Amino acid sequence: MKPQGGSDCDGVRPAPRVSTVITQVAAEEAVRAILDVRNELERDPDVNASSHLVPQARTATEQLALLYGRAPARPSVHAVAGVPHANQFWRETTHRGISVISRRIRGTLWERDDLRSNELEIIGPHGGRASRLSRIRQCIAHDQPFLSVALCGNARDLLIHGNPWTASLSILAKVPGEPLSAAVATMHNALSADCSDAYRLLLPDGLWKLRTEDDTRHPPAPGYVILPRQLRDFETLLERFYSCPQFVDDTATAIAEALLSNHVPLAVHYTGHVLEAAVVLVAATHKFVVRTLAPNGTVLAPWQCSSLLADALSNDVGIPRLVVGRDEFNAKNLAQHLARVPLAAS
Repeated sequence: MKPQGGSDCDGVRPAPRVSTVITQVAAEEAVRAILDVRNELERDPDVNASSHLVPQARTATEQLALLYGRAPARPSVHAVAGVPHANQFWRETTHRGISVISRRIRGTLWERDDLRSNELEIIGPHGGRASRLSRIRQCIAHDQPFLSVALCGNARDLLIHGNPWTASLSILAKVPGEPLSAAVATMHNALSADCSDAYRLLLPDGLWKLRTEDDTRHPPAPGYVILPRQLRDFETLLERFYSCPQFVDDTATAIAEALLSNHVPLAVHYTGHVLEAAVVLVAATHKFVVRTLAPNGTVLAPWQCSSLLADALSNDVGIPRLVVGRDEFNAKNLAQHLARVPLAAS
């Protein structure tokens, strides 16, 4: 990883904060690991091993058991598409893929002596939300640096059909004496931010480019909007205002890919858990409008998004539903349109 500095100060660009570098190291390794896991699935099985992938039934009873998915599982044998045990294969493959990503993030960070890696508590992506949040609160109480890595969306879907909108990683880091840092990692992109500086990963070079006021964007595509799957029943109503509504299972991942990394202008953030909400701070610091979903909602500055996440990490406070957009006018219009939808307004 080659960081490219923080905010300008008297013409000299200081190094990024330690917490920011921690999230960048984790996010960059996550993107590379996700791609490697996906690429591994595109390879043909070993010829010698492939003959053992399909269970061999010898009797009529075994054939019926295999047909109806009741054949005994063998730990060394993975089922393939076309047999009843294919679900087992994809469960194991998904779990193994997440474990590979986790190990690679940990291994890369532990090699970095400059990031207080001997003190750093790395939490997730395995384990329940409650237990991970409890560990984070212990770190905060004892002034211990931590890194949280949380899965957003469905990793199995990502591995099966390769849609980058289906899963991502939400990464949060806190080092005592520094503000909270956040990063998001998808199959193709990674972005990081704290409450003042925002960076984008340039691949394959591994260069983290600092966002400046000189950065330009292509114009957004009109009519496109990212909406949670729960609002699909209101598609006809919403198509009066937006010609291309995109309904997704995980809005955090879709925002990271479609808005922050591509050209969709608007989205609703529907992920209420703080561990999966790193994209909120990342979007705000990358100069996207982040506002609460209510028609008269408040536009949140990056430092307010940082405080929102920090408060939710320390206390039992949820993340409200939010609108994320390229500009305040269209973000406010989306909130007003959704006020007519009972599920969104509740």
